[in-house]
Amino acid sequence: MEFFSHRDGRWTNPFRLAVAPLTWLLLATAAVVRLRGWTVDDFYITYRYAENLAGGGGFVYNPGERVFGLSDPGLGLVLALLRCITRAPVEWLAAALFGASLVGCATLLLREGAGTGRSWETILGGSFLVTSSFLWSNQGAAAPLTLLALLAAAWIADRRPWLAGLLAGFAVWLRPDAAVGAALLLLLLLLDRQRLPWRTGIATAAMIALGLLLAWGWFGTPLPGTLHAKIEMAQATSEAAVGAEGFWRRGVLPLERHFGPAWLLFVALGVAGLWPFAQSMRRLGRLTVLYGSTLAVLYPWLGVPFFSWYAFLPVAVLLYGLPFGVFGVVRAVASSTPATWRPWTAAAAAVLAAGLLVLPAGPALRTSLRTYQGFAPPPRLVVYRQAAQWLRESSRPQDSVAYVEIGVLGYYSRRPLEDLLGLVNPRVLPFVSRNDLAGGFLTKPTDYVIFHSRGRMAPIVKAPWFPGAYEEVARFKDRGFRGGSLVIYHRRPGATLPPPAG
Repeated sequence: MEFFSHRDGRWTNPFRLAVAPLTWLLLATAAVVRLRGWTVDDFYITYRYAENLAGGGGFVYNPGERVFGLSDPGLGLVLALLRCITRAPVEWLAAALFGASLVGCATLLLREGAGTGRSWETILGGSFLVTSSFLWSNQGAAAPLTLLALLAAAWIADRRPWLAGLLAGFAVWLRPDAAVGAALLLLLLLLDRQRLPWRTGIATAAMIALGLLLAWGWFGTPLPGTLHAKIEMAQATSEAAVGAEGFWRRGVLPLERHFGPAWLLFVALGVAGLWPFAQSMRRLGRLTVLYGSTLAVLYPWLGVPFFSWYAFLPVAVLLYGLPFGVFGVVRAVASSTPATWRPWTAAAAAVLAAGLLVLPAGPALRTSLRTYQGFAPPPRLVVYRQAAQWLRESSRPQDSVAYVEIGVLGYYSRRPLEDLLGLVNPRVLPFVSRNDLAGGFLTKPTDYVIFHSRGRMAPIVKAPWFPGAYEEVARFKDRGFRGGSLVIYHRRPGATLPPPAG
């Protein structure tokens, strides 16, 4: 059954076609409600930038400090605008925008897939995209909105080339790595038309240049410092998973967690389906494949450690590659057999397709369902939020706090945070590069110090000068870390600390 005419791509039954996007929207809404805005700690850094901007404090993390410490500035601006309009909590706005962007991407790809006779592949791919627990574990990421902006630009480029360029440029505002996607879009337009897409190119370049100028004017630098900070983190320890092998070896853990024992089959079939995905689709599908595949190579090449949101778009592409690869096998089998055998081979191919889809997709869907049904916020983030609430109620607004994970703590405490890993405090990066956490801290000792049983703050709290300078004032049980706890220390009145070594 096809919902569109293959000849010209027009919708022949809009009502039936609308079932898939509406179903996706309902599923995304359910996920947003179920997950309640909880996400990985790093994303709360962007949320705090947005909250401060919406509240009139400027586009900053700490009051008065114009540090370019977020990797997705455009997302921060969008969230600040939505916060001003709706007054809803930023974390909920980010989750809703994330879900809506997934649905938007899936719908645009379905529209193109239906026009090329690939309705079922894009329906399945979109369903995998919208329901994947791997992707939703990174809710609040800028990646789906970035992809949506690029796909929308590709969709309207023939009719509205200037607007397409502005959308592609705005994608780079959302995440600077979208410059790769914008360049790929211009390349595809060049190949499609056999002439330079100069209007789209000029608009894209102008939008990117405007973003760079605005960033330079506000932060004093055109690019975020987060990439440099993460490379410094990786180089400071021999345990960091960097390079192609180390990066993706670390990526196996979340793939196993979210795709089950058949994760390797999922990856193999997804990779095998990339060519059918690109070959049987048009501009939007090809852009998706090229962009996701390029990022799969780019991040390991840059030498950054693995973070699951770096794998977001590569995994999203594999989720589409799976049905395209399976259906490609079915079509190849069916078309290569004599006409008299085709009823039998078609039935056999259908059974084969079902098996190839169920083997990797079944465990993944079960895992996603269990994730949503049994969802509870990560205990570490819960205890961070408890500590943040204590700080907000028990400390002064100007009191500073030092720690290594500053997302949830900073967002909910509304206190100045000293980031000892350098994402929003580049002053400490020389100490990060030589793995001297205590030295970075001593460059600007804070009123409060956070310690967690994970041990990353041990070089500070176990230093010989620490007991005389700080005292414990609060302790919170972390129910998810082997009976560990989070401890808040307050600086003793009049306490002096040594200067950093070196």
